[in-house]
Amino acid sequence: MRSFFFSFFFLSASSLLAAPMVRVIDVKDARTLIVDRAGIPAEVRLGDVAIPPGEEAAAIEFLRLKVVQHFVMVESNARGDAYVYRSPDALFINGELLRRAYLARGTEMIIVGESSPGPERARSAPPRDENRILPPPKPRSGRRRRK
Repeated sequence: MRSFFFSFFFLSASSLLAAPMVRVIDVKDARTLIVDRAGIPAEVRLGDVAIPPGEEAAAIEFLRLKVVQHFVMVESNARGDAYVYRSPDALFINGELLRRAYLARGTEMIIVGESSPGPERARSAPPRDENRILPPPKPRSGRRRRK
């Protein structure tokens, strides 16, 4: 009986600490989202995000594409800033802004549950000689060493 009351108390206390799920309505600027909390619009300031002034327009467009009209989980830190995770794939929005994902249009994330990319993704890959990630291979000399 004692364990029943302890487990009931523990489960009810842990459910009070859960981060709320809210729907994103709009993007105010590159660091602020407007969310719907029980029918009331509220501003959520993204924590630990530094965006250069020249890239703010691209970051705003990225946020509009990734989170507007989606549910997100919002965790707040001690300063009142928020860490935002998109539902259902748990994409860490603050991390995407930090790694400047809004500049790379070709890096699409695969959503959980997708088994293979569709034909439009398979055809959009750059040819092998146009690899932008690796530097071009160094030319080999005419002579090879013998063992």
